[in-house]
Parts: sequence; C-alpha cells; structure tokens
Amino acid sequence: MFSQVRIPSGKFGLERLFIKTQHACVFLNDTVSQWYLDAEREIDQAIDLAIAQEQPERIIYYGASMGAYGALITGLRRQDGEIYAFSPELELGTAGTKSAEYLARPAPDKLELLDRLAGDLRHPVHLLFGLFDWVDTCGYLVVQRLSESENLNCYGIAGPHALHDQLYTLNTIRQLIKTFQRDMAELLADKNLLYSQSFTDCEAFARLGHALACGEVPALEVSEALRSNPGYGLLEAEQFALLGKPYDGAELLREWHTTVHEDAVMRTAPKRWRKMFLMRAAELYLQVGQASEARDALADCIRLFPVDEAMRELASQLDIPLPAPY
Repeated sequence: MFSQVRIPSGKFGLERLFIKTQHACVFLNDTVSQWYLDAEREIDQAIDLAIAQEQPERIIYYGASMGAYGALITGLRRQDGEIYAFSPELELGTAGTKSAEYLARPAPDKLELLDRLAGDLRHPVHLLFGLFDWVDTCGYLVVQRLSESENLNCYGIAGPHALHDQLYTLNTIRQLIKTFQRDMAELLADKNLLYSQSFTDCEAFARLGHALACGEVPALEVSEALRSNPGYGLLEAEQFALLGKPYDGAELLREWHTTVHEDAVMRTAPKRWRKMFLMRAAELYLQVGQASEARDALADCIRLFPVDEAMRELASQLDIPLPAPY
C-alpha cells in the first residue's frame, strides 16, 4: 500500500482502511513527496522481507494519487503482482499537476513507464481515472491509445482526482478489498460511475486544462457533451477570469454548484471537491467588488461543508462570523 502526499513520517496513507483486513500488508510512504522515485532498493527490501515472512499466495500493489504512481512503477518493474492505481499521473512534472508542485528533481521520461504498460503484463493492471479532472483525463487518454491487452484495464470514472475517497464513500472500495476477487467494472457500473466521454472531448478538456495552467486561453470548439462535465465548468470559470470576466465565471460556478448538488452521481464526489464551486465563486465575486454575492456564495458553502482554513480566511475578508475552531 503506497501512501499519497502529505502523510508525515511514521504514518501511512490508507492504513486505517486496511488495518482490519485479512491481508498481510506492507505500508510504504515517500515522506518527502518525490513520487517514490529512486527508491527501488528500499521498496524491494521491504517487499521481499514481507514475502519471505508471509509466503503470500498472491501480491497486490495498491495506491491513490502519488501512491498510485508508486504502486504502478513498482508493480510494473517487479511483475509479480496485480496493480490497482487510482488517479496516477503518468507524466510527472507537467504544469498544473500535483507532482509539479512537489518534485525537486527532473521528472522521469514517461516512455519507460508506457513501454512497460504496453508490454507483456504478467498480472492484471487496473487504472482508474476521474474524468472530471483534466490531469486524470490526460492519463486516461494515454492508456486508451495503447494497444489492447488482456491484463490492462482502464476505467473512466464520473468523479474528480480524489476518486478513491468517492469510491470509499460509496462502499465500492470495501467491496473490492475484502477479497480482491470482485470484478471492478461491475462494481463501478453498479454505482453508475463509469463515465463515457469521446476522445475528442477528452482531448479538448486536457488541452484547456494545460493551457490555463500555463496562463494561456486557447481557442477551442467545445461540444455540448463536454459542457456537461463539471470539471470543464471549473476550467471555463477560470477561462472567464483570465479574459477579464470574473463575474461571469462566478455566475457559472453558482449554476454548477446547483447541478452538482442535485445530481445523484456528482454529489457522491468528495466534499472538498464539491465546495470548490462555491468557494471559487465567492473569490471571483469579490474580485469585482460584488461583496453581497460573495457573502451569499460563502454562506452557502459554510452551511453545506466543513469549515477549513481557506473558508475562514475568506469569511474574515467578508466579515462573516464563524464559530471558533475546535
């Protein structure tokens, strides 16, 4: 089990999820958030020791976000177990990605990873991408372009980057990890989570996200199907802001909040993603001096979601009283 970012030394991501399972677990953590690069020796030592002690019938590599990359590169390198990777970045260090915020060294060439994915896979590889996130969509596109393989399974999910949290809330994760024998596609279909978006729309979504991350506004023709993606709505609001129309962006985000809140699938996404629509709307209203609209948006956010430090700071700017934190 490979930890995600910001897990302090001595702690491990997902340890509470797996601590009560029947499985023998090895928890790994890259405490300096370098995506498990140049750590092969230490990782192999930990895994080989556990194998010698436990003599397992099978091995599973598992992780989300940064942990998904660790699980993927380790499982593909060792070729001795099944892989479950939730929202891995397949190309590290690209503008607008989480890895770009953390990596202190040059990013590795993605071709080695892709060559292994496209090669002879001895065990199943399950890659899950949130298609409400443009970075995840980039990874989804890359995998979809690879040659078909019996052991390569790629799923586009109606959710954001934090889709592992979403699947946990829906009990899909617990159903999966109990035995690791359930069919992933069936588990996702049972919750209506499999998301169908054309390659053309995925490419437009990814191009817009990357361009905005670089401070650019591309000229794109966008289909109505892509406009129904809430992740595109978040990007479109930022596009309005870059074009000097923050009020239009704020209004769009308020509309999207209502859509997400009322949609049976979208509202299963993690709260920290859903509250972005109202939080960013309040910020954009404030940019154009619309304090009343900003207060309304933030008040709705406070009513619906747990208050965090960013919400407290914005509430202070808008003179909205909040209870003291515990």
